[in-house]
Amino acid sequence: MQLGTTLLIFASAQNDANSNIRPTFTFTSSNPGVLDVAPSGFACAGVWNAPAYNVCTPAGVGVAQVTASALGATSPPTLIFVHPPIDNIQISVVPPVNSPPPACPNQSTLPLACDLPFNGSAANYCLSQNQVQTLQATAYGQGVDITASVGPFTWSEANTSVVKITPIVTVASYNIATNQATASPAIPGQTQVIASASGFASQPYTFEACPVQCIALQLGVSGSQGSVETSFVVNKGTEETITATAVDVQGCIVPKPPLTWVSSAPAAVTAGSAATGCAAGTTCSLTTAQPGVASITASCTPPTCNIGFPLNPLGYQPPLTLYVPQPVYPVTAISGLVTGATTSTSVIATTQDCYSDALCSVGLYDFATSNNIPGNAFRLPTPPNSLMFDPAGDKAYMGSQFGAVAITPGNFGGSSSPFAFLPASNTPLGLVTGKILAVSHNGTMAIFSDTVSTPNQVYVVTSSTTAATPLNINGATAAAFSPDGLKAFILGNGGNTLYIYSTLQALQPAITLPTPATSIVFNSTGSFALLAGGGSAGSLAIYNTCDNSVITPPLSAGAMPGPPTFLKMVPPGNVPMGTTIPTLQTEGLDFFFGLDNTGIDIIATTSAPALITTLCPQQITLAQIQPPTAPPTFFSPIHINIGHGTFQPINFFLSPDSTQAYIVTSDLGILIYDFSTGSVSGIPLLNNATPVAADITVDGTLLYVAGSDSLLHQVSIPLGLDQYQISFPPLPNSPNSFCYTANSCALDIVAIKP
Repeated sequence: MQLGTTLLIFASAQNDANSNIRPTFTFTSSNPGVLDVAPSGFACAGVWNAPAYNVCTPAGVGVAQVTASALGATSPPTLIFVHPPIDNIQISVVPPVNSPPPACPNQSTLPLACDLPFNGSAANYCLSQNQVQTLQATAYGQGVDITASVGPFTWSEANTSVVKITPIVTVASYNIATNQATASPAIPGQTQVIASASGFASQPYTFEACPVQCIALQLGVSGSQGSVETSFVVNKGTEETITATAVDVQGCIVPKPPLTWVSSAPAAVTAGSAATGCAAGTTCSLTTAQPGVASITASCTPPTCNIGFPLNPLGYQPPLTLYVPQPVYPVTAISGLVTGATTSTSVIATTQDCYSDALCSVGLYDFATSNNIPGNAFRLPTPPNSLMFDPAGDKAYMGSQFGAVAITPGNFGGSSSPFAFLPASNTPLGLVTGKILAVSHNGTMAIFSDTVSTPNQVYVVTSSTTAATPLNINGATAAAFSPDGLKAFILGNGGNTLYIYSTLQALQPAITLPTPATSIVFNSTGSFALLAGGGSAGSLAIYNTCDNSVITPPLSAGAMPGPPTFLKMVPPGNVPMGTTIPTLQTEGLDFFFGLDNTGIDIIATTSAPALITTLCPQQITLAQIQPPTAPPTFFSPIHINIGHGTFQPINFFLSPDSTQAYIVTSDLGILIYDFSTGSVSGIPLLNNATPVAADITVDGTLLYVAGSDSLLHQVSIPLGLDQYQISFPPLPNSPNSFCYTANSCALDIVAIKP
């Protein structure tokens, strides 16, 4: 209690039957010259004017034990400290601090990818998991240290997952908490610690649990690896385990980092849930539901990992810039190829031919690949202009100029509607409009671009919320989410400008590109994005995810004739090297396959974590030939002219093992390029039909191609033929198969559920 203040003391009593009773209490102070208690229980930090007990006069400073008595029983004492007014509380570290830190107990098990030269001075700013820090609160009154008279302090931390505060209790004197407490780091991050006494709070003390600086991924349970393995080939149904090793800025392994696990194709390879260990951060069980290929990565992504560190370290001076981390990505992702019998999935077929007519009512068909029977159409709430599945196939997003729609495929044929307007408020007011450009890897976010309305808008939609985030971006043509969902890169102004949206930051200032870009693809780990176009010295550009910086100098375009029309990331462990592609150094390798109107482009890059001075960006270069030569020979992007002149591609796919490319064109039909032999073959569509739209199953065995004959062609890749031609009956009271109105609507949207 501060000198001269008052406090009402309560007492309660029970009889020998443990029932509450209400006797008359007598209060006694062991030090009435410091604390005076009136018969009513009001305590004065000083002396009362008895018998009125309405004026409290400050007296001495000290501690008093107060007891309550009734019916011959006396309570245990309550300690009350009387002290001068507090005008300042400061928190400091009690020396000695563990600096240099004790040797990390698991230092010898550091993976090669993270066995880097770390900055030992980090101990001055953060604590690793094997360190404990003692904090001390000091109270001042008019510049004088009055801590001894204040009594126990109350400690609190803004984020209990970053630090555990344990008050130090002294057995001597009163057996109460002292003005000191131990601070033990938990999850890597930064948080504020506050000490308070008598209702007065200290200035916040910033506590730092050393942030993650490096992540290494390996196949197998921790300790079982004989060598560094980053790719696997298994039959479907086989479980695989990945071990993630996260290392902090002092070179110590973080026991349970809260990493974000992502599979690029969760329909084929699923990174398990909390029940299978992924949430613990160190191991992740993979399930392989169907044939396909995937890249699996684990990142330390704010706000769940490296918690509380500001994303913009403006004003910080070295070496503090080392401890203001951005997201951290592994050097190498895990590549998985799943083989086995094919699995039936479903196909969505519809039209975009009346996208500009709000009164045009459109039908959508959903049917299984096992029987190819369309059944009855489902009436869409608005006419679509685009459609895209999320990677897991749990949800599809449909763009429309009259209200975008989220589609739940599991509801087709059920009692619940498969369609819901976006945002989830499900009302005509404030609806999202435009084409779907991108869906996040977990399927919860989507980006739509409205280039028709004035002004143009981009909408970032979270499917579970009742609002969308509008962005003033003109002419957005392409977008992509980073695998961890932290950021989205958006091409605006017809591809001339790069915008970066983050869930944690406002829209960043636009980046003017030297040349227009056509598409964006993130690498396997998510550490950078490759732009088709956008470079000053060629047709490629790379931007780091962590700080949005451009890689300079830009990558050489090599023999590429121009920016690829289509661009795909390919899990590096499943790319056969030695024929078309030279044998490359594999650490941090990433492959991108592109397609232009004459052939196929192959880009390979390597990345490494930045050393010592910063947590980001990663160092990214062109892949290097193995074995390295002097001077080093680098794999420049190459272009494979497939020898069919200039064609008009409408889609581009790769086989799961990356040995073949399937090129769907509007003028030459379906072309298949074999990387082993360099040969080109074709699969003609029946009825001399030409492709209009196409999609492929996750296992790479079936192509569904919308033909100019209004039929949907199921093309078997293994058999090399147009196996089934699926027709759609006219809709009720309509001569058309896809529009309920008089509009002439053709099949031109095809999407296969992953």
